[in-house]
Amino acid sequence: MYPLISVIVPIYKVEKYLSKCIDSILNQEYQNIEIFLVDDGSPDSCGSLCDEYLSKDHRIKVIHKTNGGLSDARNVALDIMTGEYVTFIDSDDFVSSTYILTLWNILNKYKADIAVSQHLCINENAKALPRLNYTYKASKCYILNKNEALEAMLYQRLFDNTAWGKLYKSSLFENIRYPKGLIYEDLGTTYKLLLLSEKIVFTPTQTYYYQQRNDSIEGETFNAKKLNAIPLANELLETITIKAPVNIKAAQCRCVSLYWHILLPMPKNHAQEEILINFIKKHRKAIIQDKKARTKTRIACILSFISFGFVKFIFKNTK
Repeated sequence: MYPLISVIVPIYKVEKYLSKCIDSILNQEYQNIEIFLVDDGSPDSCGSLCDEYLSKDHRIKVIHKTNGGLSDARNVALDIMTGEYVTFIDSDDFVSSTYILTLWNILNKYKADIAVSQHLCINENAKALPRLNYTYKASKCYILNKNEALEAMLYQRLFDNTAWGKLYKSSLFENIRYPKGLIYEDLGTTYKLLLLSEKIVFTPTQTYYYQQRNDSIEGETFNAKKLNAIPLANELLETITIKAPVNIKAAQCRCVSLYWHILLPMPKNHAQEEILINFIKKHRKAIIQDKKARTKTRIACILSFISFGFVKFIFKNTK
C-alpha cells in the first residue's frame, strides 16, 4: 500500500496558469494523494476555479483565506495535512505525470528523509531556459548525508533551496514553518529541514516545470521586498556556523551570491546598498579562495576590488 502524500498548492493571482497546474497533479500516476488548494485571498477567479475542481475529485481540499503571502498559505495546509509525506507545487508551475512517483520511488528505495528531483525552467511560451550551472551525471541518483546535501544546495550544484521539487517526510515539519510575510522564505527553511535529515536523495530526472514569469518578483529587475532576505541569510550563516561548521564556506558562498543578486540591479545610492556592500567585502576574500564557490560569484568578488560600480556596469552590459 502506497502511503498518503499531501500536495500543497499556494494560490494567488494565477488564473492564467492554475488549471494546467491542477490538472497535472490530478494526472499523477501516484494516486494516493490529498491535494490542498490554498486560495490566499486571490482577487481574480482563482477561488471560484478551486471550488469547481473541488467537485471533480474527492482528493481535493480547498482552503479560502485572507491574503497572508506564500509562506502563510503553505503553513495553513501544513497545520492540517494528514499525509505521511508532503510536497509543494507552486500554482504557476506544473509537473509531469511521474513527478510524485519518481520522488516516492527513490525516497523509499534509499530510505531517505527528503527526495529531490531536478526541474526544467521554461518561459511563458514553454521554451526551455538556461538555469544554474548544475553539475551532475544525468543517469545517477545521489545519496547524501545532511552535510553533503547542505554543501550541494548551498553551492547550488545539484539543487537549490526551493520548497518545490522535493518530497519530505511530514514529521520534519513538526516544529518548522515558513517565515510569514517574507520572500525567499525557502532560503530560511530548507536548510533547517536538511539539518534534521539523516539521508537525502537527488535524481537528475526532470519532473518539475518551473515557469519564469515576467511579472514575478524574480522576473523583476529590482524589488525592495528582496531586502527581506538579509535577515534570513544572516540567520542561515549563523545557524550553519553553529550546527554544521563543515559547511561554513558553502553558506558564505550562498549568502554572498544572494547579496550580489540583490545588489546588482539595485538603484545607485539606495539606503540599503551599504549593508550589502559591507557584507560582500567581509566575505569576498574567502569566496575568491574557495575553489568550490560559484564561478560568477568569485568573478564578481574579484572585480569588486576595482569598484562595486564597475561590477554593476559589467552586469548591466552583459546580462
